[in-house]
Amino acid sequence: MDLKLTGQVALVTGAASGIGQHLAQGYAAAGAKVVVNDINADGVAQTVDTIKAQGGDALGAPVDITELSAVEGMIADATKAFGQVDIVVNNAALLTEHTLYLETDPASCEREIRVILFGTMHCIRAALPGMIERNHGKILNIATDAARVGQEREANYSAAKGGVISFSKSIAKEVGRHNINVNVLSPGATNSPMRIGLQEGLKEKLGEERWLAREEKVKRLYPLRRIGEMEDISNTAMFLTSDVARHITGQVLSVNGGFAMVG
Repeated sequence: MDLKLTGQVALVTGAASGIGQHLAQGYAAAGAKVVVNDINADGVAQTVDTIKAQGGDALGAPVDITELSAVEGMIADATKAFGQVDIVVNNAALLTEHTLYLETDPASCEREIRVILFGTMHCIRAALPGMIERNHGKILNIATDAARVGQEREANYSAAKGGVISFSKSIAKEVGRHNINVNVLSPGATNSPMRIGLQEGLKEKLGEERWLAREEKVKRLYPLRRIGEMEDISNTAMFLTSDVARHITGQVLSVNGGFAMVG
């Protein structure tokens, strides 16, 4: 199926590595021009270089999305370079601690919320006027099933992502009249570099045999008996931000192998 993304301009936040980088490369491979955002300037440059080496078109935007003025400048630069921004994928996130809520650092809690929730809100605030003027736009916010069902030791992260879900539904109601779709993609466990790194640490701690047994137990929690891959996320993201999905808005789609079946 041709998603007709050729010539579209897609902004992907948190795209210096991991799922965000995979998303940026996926949009570029589908023919979109990509604005690559992350606070990690070296990672942004690497993603841009990779896209260009593969024949794509990309603009680096090493911007802190917790600062609204910086985000507004990023959208202005993207518009100057590419003419407009058609698609915004809010992927940037931060998980600073994996511990019980009362043991978390309040400053870390605030940082997670600023990046995940306020960063998403800033990008949408900056991009929406142009979308409204053109009467067309696609916004996709990346959440987590931890925000839908709860997750111990990730209370701050889950709360911030839960805010993203609520905000997305509210904005979808506000801007639908302008032919703008706003949806949420909610991944389950995914074999991103972050998860792979954590698993390597566990393997060292447990030994390969015990680690393999543990992985098999984890997979049995998923009806599809597999952990997600990054292309499962990027393929779904590109579908939801294409005109093929023009009649879908205000929805939360879990891509989790059936781990959590949330109504």
